[in-house]
Amino acid sequence: MEMLRIGLTGGVGSGKSRVIFWMEKVCGAKIIRTDELARQLMEPGREGYRRVVETLGTSCLDGEQRIDRAALAEMIFQDKRARETVNGITHPLVWEQVKRELGLAKEDEYPMAVVESALFDETSLSFLDEIWYVHSSRETRMARLMESRGYSREKCEAIFSSQKSEQEFCQFCAKVIENDGDWEKTEEVLRGMLEGI
Repeated sequence: MEMLRIGLTGGVGSGKSRVIFWMEKVCGAKIIRTDELARQLMEPGREGYRRVVETLGTSCLDGEQRIDRAALAEMIFQDKRARETVNGITHPLVWEQVKRELGLAKEDEYPMAVVESALFDETSLSFLDEIWYVHSSRETRMARLMESRGYSREKCEAIFSSQKSEQEFCQFCAKVIENDGDWEKTEEVLRGMLEGI
């Protein structure tokens, strides 16, 4: 049987983690997180690290010559060209690694692989079967973040405004998972979606 390859996206607080946990435990899915891959590519000795330091200089390094993630985040937040440069380096490397991870998951005979990312675009559709969007209302997401992470309402609003719009998230998505609080309903939706593939 061919391994199912699903991309999963959604805004912060939408409940992606719970959906991923369910897909891993109930469906036996291999989970691939692009954030983790990007972090690994920025470790000393890796290509992402080398190219970022070559391009931006050593001001983004800490005392141990590792990339200072906070300093780099500040740099790319303030400078659009730096952000485009870093994205131009890391995104292609991340997607190449995703393809390798999908190949390994297939070799290991996983029934399904789930790629979690906020970066999906048209090219992602060439190596994924479908992309799914986890949706929760703004108020639900805010309540979750305030409870689980202790964020203020103002911090939540700032995070929401810095993320993609719902329309941008959904642009390449084949299915929407409503995850607004009743987990049993969400689970029912997930089972139906998987049966329909």
